[in-house]
Amino acid sequence: MIQINPREIAAEALMEITTAEAYNNMTLRRLLRQNGAMSRQDRAFVTELVNGTLRNLIFIDHVLNTFSKTKTEKMKPWLLAVMRLAVYQMYFMEVPDSAACNEAVKLAQVRGYGALKGFVNGVLRTASGKRNEVSLPEKGTAEYLSLFYSYPLWLVKMWIAYYGYEETEDICDWGNEAPDVTIRVNTLKTNRVELKEMLEKAGIVVRDGCVSENALHLKKTADLGKLEAFQKGLFHVQDESSQLAVKILDPQKGESIMDLCAAPGGKSFTAAEQMENEGKLISCDIYEHKIELMEEGAERLGIRMMECRVKDATEKEEKQEQFDRILVDAPCSGLGLMRKKPDICLKKDGSEIDSLTLIQKEILENAAGYVKKGGVLVYSTCTLCRKENEKNLEWFLKNHPEFEAEDITKYLPAEWVTETAAKGYITLLPHKTGTDGFFISRMRRKD
Repeated sequence: MIQINPREIAAEALMEITTAEAYNNMTLRRLLRQNGAMSRQDRAFVTELVNGTLRNLIFIDHVLNTFSKTKTEKMKPWLLAVMRLAVYQMYFMEVPDSAACNEAVKLAQVRGYGALKGFVNGVLRTASGKRNEVSLPEKGTAEYLSLFYSYPLWLVKMWIAYYGYEETEDICDWGNEAPDVTIRVNTLKTNRVELKEMLEKAGIVVRDGCVSENALHLKKTADLGKLEAFQKGLFHVQDESSQLAVKILDPQKGESIMDLCAAPGGKSFTAAEQMENEGKLISCDIYEHKIELMEEGAERLGIRMMECRVKDATEKEEKQEQFDRILVDAPCSGLGLMRKKPDICLKKDGSEIDSLTLIQKEILENAAGYVKKGGVLVYSTCTLCRKENEKNLEWFLKNHPEFEAEDITKYLPAEWVTETAAKGYITLLPHKTGTDGFFISRMRRKD
């Protein structure tokens, strides 16, 4: 029987993500498929090790740098990955410290670093025995939140300026918890009750959503792609924040709709299902390989009305004023997704936000021309950054007096209604809504 060490797979994934700028979701998916003989429990362990370590990376490196004379930036990439995983197990998981240390020493030898096993063992044993000697900045400071919760200091300071210290700490704390999986029931093929029963029979823990009657939250999912319900096209994966964006778009049967930045396609799928497969739905993306993935998804779900096009969302290529509704889910900094994509923190320093806002404005400028008189334009992002969200909305309405913000209160759960809803937008703070961090706004072109 093939012997696979899940910690070795986790170390391989972590090293790739942190040194080759690979994406954690894609890297994990590939390595888990390549090692498909692993048990369901081991696959879950690998996923938790990698994502948990990424969520706590700043703190973990602080621990290593506290007890090692060789600092993390000077360590061999393989040894650093192995030691980071070991610290995560000791400080954040119910794994005996001795087991975490011993396994790390073994993994050091696997890649030819046997001569350094004493170094690995020494640092980790010290980190185990002296954890009360790990110093932290003063509580109540941005530096404390940054180090304790492992969020970049620039981001913590930005959020404190927006939301205050306590709210920012709540966002960081929530973001460090492992997420469940949220799906959207494919109402073209089944209903929530039938799908829920089918998934529970497969051993999955299921609970109802709070925004959409067709949202379900799943735990103990293992590989969703292997489920009969997935292969039959009975659902697609979609956070409730994205489902709410489509709810606020409010697509109607027989209408003409464009999803201008559609990949990976979830919002288009939901729109098509709400439209009962009747009408015109143009789903666009700039990358051809993403178009292929959307077409595959639509076929699996039985969606016939969706036309996928390779299109640059900043360029005018369509006849003007021909769509009833336009959805712009713009490319953004993704700062609302860190619970699911903890590697986002590793790849951003805030410098890209200004260039992103320029692209977002170009896309909005282009989208405005496609909306019929009386038609609707929804602008959304998966980030918590006012430059990309509220400021863009203000800019658009100022420069396009032919549009007006429209009250979205009726689309929201009662407990989510805020004073901004009447002004046409909502910011979903994840610790309050249980969703991704998200921004959604709705505008109507005047008749």
